[in-house]
Amino acid sequence: MTTLHQTGRVSLRGDASTWSSVTRILIIALCVLVGVMSVGGTTVIIFVSVTDPSIGPVPLFALIPGLLAMGGMMTWLVSVARKRSRYSATETDPVILDPNGLTMRGVGPIPWRDFGPAQHKMVQAEHDGGFVRRAVMELSPSGLYNVNERTPFEIREKLSPAVGPFWNRHHRYIYIPGVEGLKTKEVMQLINAGHRLFSGARF
Repeated sequence: MTTLHQTGRVSLRGDASTWSSVTRILIIALCVLVGVMSVGGTTVIIFVSVTDPSIGPVPLFALIPGLLAMGGMMTWLVSVARKRSRYSATETDPVILDPNGLTMRGVGPIPWRDFGPAQHKMVQAEHDGGFVRRAVMELSPSGLYNVNERTPFEIREKLSPAVGPFWNRHHRYIYIPGVEGLKTKEVMQLINAGHRLFSGARF
């Protein structure tokens, strides 16, 4: 923070944020679970059908929709994992604060006027309809327009997940970036200090 005030600019190595690391672990765990359930369930049903002919072919027919459901789930998880890998590749890009704005995950500078203070808020979860507590910066009216209307889709995804119904998904926040060697709280304090210094904001 001293460097920011003395030179008017600071550049720090990016790192995976807490929510990003948790999401990656969850995806891996779900992939393993779906795989185990698919293989284990198939093995049990085939074994029962072979060892007890009185049951008949009913379990085998019941197996088909179950496998289709598991296949659909695995396809979705793989799709999410691929998107996450593209996102993760940019997390170590420099986090830069200067008079022009905030640069993070290879995006920027994002003008200071386009987002509010860094704070913890309850926001819609990334992959379901629930809510989770995240460290975010809410987009201002100009930020909502610039991100959702003028920014290419693949770049928007680096700022935050889209939320809302499938026919009207949009980005409302910028998720706080990870910074190597700093806790999330410290990154938030640094960004807010930059906001006050360069935009004259009072918070």
